[in-house]
Amino acid sequence: MQIRFLLYLAPTLFLGCVVSPSSVPTGPNATPILAEGFTKTSEVPASWLVLNGEVALSTTNRNRFLALPAKPPVAHGVMFGPAMQDGLRVAARFRGEQKGRQSPAFGVGLNGISGYRLWVNPARRKLELLRNEVRVHEVDYQWVPSQWTHVMLQVRELPGLQWAIEAKAWDKTQRLPKDWMLIWKDAEAPLAGRPSAWGTPYSGTPISLDDVQVWRID
Repeated sequence: MQIRFLLYLAPTLFLGCVVSPSSVPTGPNATPILAEGFTKTSEVPASWLVLNGEVALSTTNRNRFLALPAKPPVAHGVMFGPAMQDGLRVAARFRGEQKGRQSPAFGVGLNGISGYRLWVNPARRKLELLRNEVRVHEVDYQWVPSQWTHVMLQVRELPGLQWAIEAKAWDKTQRLPKDWMLIWKDAEAPLAGRPSAWGTPYSGTPISLDDVQVWRID
């Protein structure tokens, strides 16, 4: 029997993050367990783990968000939520600037640092799926600079010791896609790990992160 971990304090509270109505519509099989828009906090939530560099809150046009640093040009991230093997969905929105031919890369992850990562790669015009930082699948995707981009990733178990990894991305001018844009099946069981969000500032400017959400899926 596989062991799954779901750590929460109460139906409406998870490790200091109040679960509020989701800004991203979801189906009936998704139960929200974390929602953080940074509107009621002045610092990175205490339960979050900052990875690689200084991450701080910033405010623009009355909107408060998390700013991933502009330097150095490596992947900066934050880890949050419950450590689980599968049955979890994560979403967030990012905004980055293009500078000359240089563009940022960003995305969300599940199953810890060595798990799955959905990566928006504007330089290659791709939406990529990484496992343990190795690209295993990709689809075409056109990023729009200086505009909020939503990304969503989920991992669920399938019959016969398989796992489905499904993802999608869309910008603020588009509706949430009905179907998953990227689908990949894995026969190797994922490890339990926390969700995450990442950004690499190749353009030398900060990457904005907002509306981080996590759901338990049936």
